[in-house]
Order: sequence, then structure tokens, then C-alpha cells
Amino acid sequence: MIVEIILKKLKGPISEEEEILFEKWLSEDDENILTFQRLTNLQDKSKELQNIHHLDSQEAWEKIQHALHTNKSNKRLTISYSSFMGYAAVFAGVVVLSLLYKSFYMEELVEVEHDPTAITLELGNGETRILSQSGSTAIVTKDGDLLGNKADGMVDYSQNNFDEDDGELVYNTLHIPNGKTFKIVLSDGTTVHLNAGSTLMYPVKFIKGQNRKVTLIGEAFFHVEKNENSPFIVTSQSLDIRVLGTQFNVSSYPGDIDEKTVLVEGSVRVYESGTDYNEDDSTLLVPGEMASWQPTDKKISVEKVDTELHTSWMQGKLVLKGMKFKDIEKKLERHYGVIIENRNKKMEDRVFTATFDVETIEEVLSTFTSETSFDYVIENNQIIILE
Repeated sequence: MIVEIILKKLKGPISEEEEILFEKWLSEDDENILTFQRLTNLQDKSKELQNIHHLDSQEAWEKIQHALHTNKSNKRLTISYSSFMGYAAVFAGVVVLSLLYKSFYMEELVEVEHDPTAITLELGNGETRILSQSGSTAIVTKDGDLLGNKADGMVDYSQNNFDEDDGELVYNTLHIPNGKTFKIVLSDGTTVHLNAGSTLMYPVKFIKGQNRKVTLIGEAFFHVEKNENSPFIVTSQSLDIRVLGTQFNVSSYPGDIDEKTVLVEGSVRVYESGTDYNEDDSTLLVPGEMASWQPTDKKISVEKVDTELHTSWMQGKLVLKGMKFKDIEKKLERHYGVIIENRNKKMEDRVFTATFDVETIEEVLSTFTSETSFDYVIENNQIIILE
């Protein structure tokens, strides 16, 4: 029974067969992930869940039913917090706890700690949803409006039934942690592939006849649906990229020395964010060109590039070409979801060229040490490069 496996998982290791069933259950619904985090949070903070194996499941269900019946008018539970958590966990693991959370405002009682490794979706009303990379579910508002559908590794807004109030845009924000990638289909059919460590803010539905604006922090590849009456505008830290319909990659991570826009197909115009669009003052790119923004002198430079070098991350590749190790560190952190502390300052300006695909972080580090000898230690997800 999945409930028993969940309870065993909370207390310690489970068998390989149980782990397979647990992972399958976890991937079936994003609410399962959220609820297991709540149970884990409670287990860490108190001892209330230690004796739940001794409770009777039928008694648990009867007590929950009684609590819901007697408190339905004010939608608030009055049974003790510890008793409720014990009964809910025994009765149906996630299902009961999830339903009670939604219907009776359990967020007032159980605080979910932020998980930096989770893909999170912030809705316009302030709600936060945790999204798994596998499994399917509908994303709806409290009022029952369908915002989008989440499938494996993707959220799709193209079939939503959301109506804007008074023509005002309602924005969602998708956060992708290091070590993961995700895809989103916007309401107009535009597809956005988000790289690790990236955030995209976008309207739930674009308004007909108005500019289609999104805001990016990090890196993404855009395949924009053409609409000559509604230009698509990507705002990064310092640049606006204006298109009608095209394919391009934008890299704008905080801390990087410059911002890059690489055009694969069509045409784009690039100009400084915060300024009014003027065709004469913007920079036009043609396929195969890259625009780089230098924040120190506030100028845009253009050069011909191999676009595959800048888009191969969508196939899970990590391409490094003539790159200093101090810049490689950032890419490794994002790609593998690790933290690197480099105590070997001589390594920072060493230049490397390499391409990695299915290699583990240990195999990547071994490749570097074969060319330039250095020592390192790995503890969990932290890597320390020794002097």
C-alpha cells in the first residue's frame, strides 16, 4: 500500500521495489510532491509523526469525516493539529492531506519550506505551485479557470480558457533551478525552452492587438509564432529583443560579463531596455549572427557565430570553446546543479575547449585534471577545488 511506503520513506530507507513504487507515485501528480514535502517538514520539526503506524486507519477516516462535517460552515479544522496530521497520514497519505489543504486552508497551519531544487510556478494571485518534470496535471485557479496543462517537462498555455479582467494582463512566473531544464508553450503558441537557473515572467494570455511581452533572467530559446500585428518582445537585464516571428537564443545570466542574443532563423532587432523602440536606433540581426551587450560601455557588438554552439544545451550538451575556467565554473554549476568553490586561483584563467553530453560531473572534472593537474573534493553537491 502506497501509504505504508510513504510512512516508511519518512522514517528511513525503503527497499528497491518500494522505491520504484514511491517514485512512480511521486511523478503522477505535482500535488504528491508538495504534500510529501509537507510531511517531511513536519517530521523534521516535530515528533508528531513518530507513532502514526499505531493508529487505526478506519478510526482516522471517521475522525476526519466528523471534523469536516462539524466544521464545514466555517471551513476551519478544530481537531488538534498533531492528531489531525497523524490521522491524515494514516488514512490516505497524500490524497487526504492534499484535499484538506486545498479545501480548508491548511497553508495557515503547514508552512512548506522553499526547495531550491524544485521547479516552481508563481501564479498571478500569489500562489506557488511545484512542478515535476514528469507526470501530467491541469493548472487551474481557485475560481476554476484553466491556465494550462502540465505534461512531461512542459507547461502548455495555448488551450487555456482564462479571461482577462478589464483587458489587464495577468502574469505567471516560472523558475527553473540549476541542473534542470523545462519548456513552456505560451497562449499564442510560442515555444520557450528554458535552460537551468532561469526565470521567465509571461502573461497567462496575450491581448489581441497588443505587444506580446515577456521578461527573462537566464537563458532561453524562443520559437515565436508570427503575428505582424503584435510584435513579440523579450526583455532581459539590459536588452529588449523585438521580433514578429522567428527563432533565437538569449543568454542573460546575472553575473555574466555580457548578454548574448543569437539568431537562428528570421530577423530580430535588439536595443537597450528602458528606451522607446526606434528602428533607426536598434540593431538588426540576420541568421547566424550574435549580438553582445557590453554593460560597461553600453554598446552592442555583432559577430558571425556557429549557432549550434549556443543552442546545443537543448539537447543536454555542454559546449565549451576557448573558455576560461572561471567562466566554465558557472556553466558547470547551472548544468549539474552543484556549487563550486575554487581555491586554486591559478586555474581561473586557464582556457579549455571541450564538449560534454552524458558525462557525470566527476567525469567532467577528470577530463580537466587530465589536461591540467589539480586536486578537488566532492561533498554532496559541493565541489571544492584545492590549492
